Amino acid sequence: MLRSMPDPIPPAEFAALLARAGIALPEAEVEDLRRAHPRLLAMLAMLREPPPAAEEEPAFTFAAGDEA
Repeated sequence: MLRSMPDPIPPAEFAALLARAGIALPEAEVEDLRRAHPRLLAMLAMLREPPPAAEEEPAFTFAAGDEA
């Protein structure tokens, strides 16, 4: 099921977020980030919460030498 992307955050609200974080950027970069904000939120929503324990991740499972 495809979900539609939310509209970008309003410029004034995004400027307030940047100011609160102490981030000063050129206007063109601010606009790029503001437009990317909905995609970043969508990616964050896909993260698993809470994260699995390291031993549950296949990438952390390996054997070497005689252990194989």
